[in-house]
Amino acid sequence: MNTVLDVRNLQVEFQVGNRPVKAVDNISFRLQRGQTLGIVGESGSGKSVTALATMGLVPPPGRISAGEIWFQSVSDEGEAAEPVNLLSLPETQMQHYRGGEISMIFQEPMSSLNPVYTCGFQLTEAIRLHQDIAQPEARRRAINLLQEVRLLPSDEELEQRVREELSSRSGQPSDRDVREEINRQKHAMLDRYPHELSGGQIQRVMIAMAISCNPSLLIADEPTTALDVTVQATILDLLRELRDRRGMSIIFITHDLGLVAEIADNVAVMYQGKVVEYNSVLEIFSNPQHPYTKGLITCRPTPNRRLRYLPTVADFMEVTRNDRGEMVIREKALDVNQALRANREVSDAELNSRLVQLQTRSPLLSVQNLQVGFPIRGVFGKTDRQVMAVNNVSFDVYPGETLGLVGESGCGKTTLARSLFATGQTDRRAGIV
Repeated sequence: MNTVLDVRNLQVEFQVGNRPVKAVDNISFRLQRGQTLGIVGESGSGKSVTALATMGLVPPPGRISAGEIWFQSVSDEGEAAEPVNLLSLPETQMQHYRGGEISMIFQEPMSSLNPVYTCGFQLTEAIRLHQDIAQPEARRRAINLLQEVRLLPSDEELEQRVREELSSRSGQPSDRDVREEINRQKHAMLDRYPHELSGGQIQRVMIAMAISCNPSLLIADEPTTALDVTVQATILDLLRELRDRRGMSIIFITHDLGLVAEIADNVAVMYQGKVVEYNSVLEIFSNPQHPYTKGLITCRPTPNRRLRYLPTVADFMEVTRNDRGEMVIREKALDVNQALRANREVSDAELNSRLVQLQTRSPLLSVQNLQVGFPIRGVFGKTDRQVMAVNNVSFDVYPGETLGLVGESGCGKTTLARSLFATGQTDRRAGIV
């Protein structure tokens, strides 16, 4: 297999006061064509800085102080070019690789697009930046990309849907009417602003923008962090499908080990700027070697059991400094009491007993048949009807009890919570009815 990215002894420093702090400390890894490398670690471990260094986007006062990043692109005919050290390129040449050969998806979809421009404008701008094509052709390619990331249905699905819609309104439609309505719906998506799309839809726009120039390497920096679990699954499926169809390589950065297990071929575990373990995803999960990796895997909460004591990474390792100031990580030997405490589960009988005890007291909060509606304006601005965001919800919360509200975006969780504080108004449009 061909090596797409070869990072050698990379070091990134940030000047803090009078001393440099190493955010990335002498790390090395390789990424093969068509493979996915997962980079995992806690916040502040250096994952995102590594990605930014690859793109040549380390923000000041940071700087790349040592190392090499060798990148090998592939032509449309499948021929591999000579590897280049990205760190030795001038900014004018780096702009060709950034966005063209190497693309990046950022972790906050809601803030990734400019809110004052339409999604179509920003997508076509990205296409024309790296390809010498006219605006109409750029819009056509933008529509194809939105169909590829499944934000728009395929032409066949659109035609079937449009024919059904037009037939229900005015009988058998002509082919011309069908084509015009299909084009209208396609361009309507391009003309939407970011605030008119959900987080998952915006992330699909960002993915379309990232793959618009057919990059050899896609860097996804926690692309599903702000999304619902169900939306996360669809985004992961989409990334896998695009990788396999286009032959891309992916660097998938996350702190969620569950996501890494779903998409990665190899995993690099980072801690305080260093890669402490690098192996295949199967070896990482079945036979972790480093104390930090063992701690990360063990500390994952599981929905099928509740522990008396939630273990942390500090229970599995201790960090010291040697005479030269270098970090030394040792595996911590848990004594019998700690091991029992870390693994003892709270039984169902104990949970039920606690709940019964809590409910012997009067409720701290009692919500009965709560309804919150958003008005839909009709003719002359009058309220035509209401859409119920919260519909006939009742519950009690007892002193010392924790009530969890779960559900997809738009299910009413946030509106319900706001209504508890708003004394009649959740915002200027919604009201408790």
